Amino acid sequence: MSKDTEITILTPTYDDWESVFVLLGQLDEVLTADGLKADVIIIDDGSPDFADTQDFGSLTLSAIQGVEVITLTRNMGNQRALATGIAYVAENKNCETLVVMDSDLEDQPKYVPELIAGAKKKGNEVIFAERTRRSEGPAFKAFYKIYKFLYKMLTGMPISIGNFSAIPGRLIKRIANVSEIWSHFPAGIMRARIPFRSIRAERGQRLHGESKMNLVALVVHGLNGFSVHADVVGVRMMIAIFGVGAAILLALFITITKRYVIEVFLLGWTSMVIIILSIAVFQAFLAAIFMAFVIVSSRNQRVVIPAIDFNKYILETSRVYPQP
Repeated sequence: MSKDTEITILTPTYDDWESVFVLLGQLDEVLTADGLKADVIIIDDGSPDFADTQDFGSLTLSAIQGVEVITLTRNMGNQRALATGIAYVAENKNCETLVVMDSDLEDQPKYVPELIAGAKKKGNEVIFAERTRRSEGPAFKAFYKIYKFLYKMLTGMPISIGNFSAIPGRLIKRIANVSEIWSHFPAGIMRARIPFRSIRAERGQRLHGESKMNLVALVVHGLNGFSVHADVVGVRMMIAIFGVGAAILLALFITITKRYVIEVFLLGWTSMVIIILSIAVFQAFLAAIFMAFVIVSSRNQRVVIPAIDFNKYILETSRVYPQP
């Protein structure tokens, strides 16, 4: 593959080669229509079937100049696979724009030219495709709305973007050194205060297989997003805990006051309320102290920096198109 192709498209996959072939065909059509040329790098996230078992030789592409597969040592999950791929590109490619997208066709290739144009316009901000419509069921959508609400409340930042994005070439190495993208790519961009904006894009429909983003995966993905802002989330939760403790203390004060002001009272009931509120206050303050300890201790742990550590997770790289 050429090291100096203007556009590189990075896409992870796990055991979904059918979708990869459809994606390559659609990308080639879109890029050809816009007079663009690109290389494609596929991150094989530990698929059971290796890339050399697939018939890439049957492809006929014009706008796509080359396809390379990076096979990881094991399945690491979508976000870590992406982080490894971004670090690989930063080390080995010299492209003007890097497009990041999933390979399951839910990120529609028709938005790629608009993302690329946006990234080239200013050259110092990441352009994300903001989801305007999701294709999952009502239960998933409901929990996703809860996730977005909690994310906004706990981090102070809205979240309505995913992986689908275009990165200007001058930002690739900077992003590859952002440790937080190892857990959550868009949250890592926010955390590092890298400029970004978004365009509106509808979520596409998966044509093959089943989506890996089920309810459990959403919860794990959400927790990864929160972990990127662990200190902010921790401080906000501490404040909330202290607020609850203060409210309980106020209720305790009112209860005791009524105990001695009201002429007729039930001693047993009042005593029970005092005991319960006292225990609640004690637990609230213990939780706040524990939260503070977790925040401080987390800063002493070694973090993975993709630009430094990515080679540890690559098993092999191979050019699959055009084949020699």
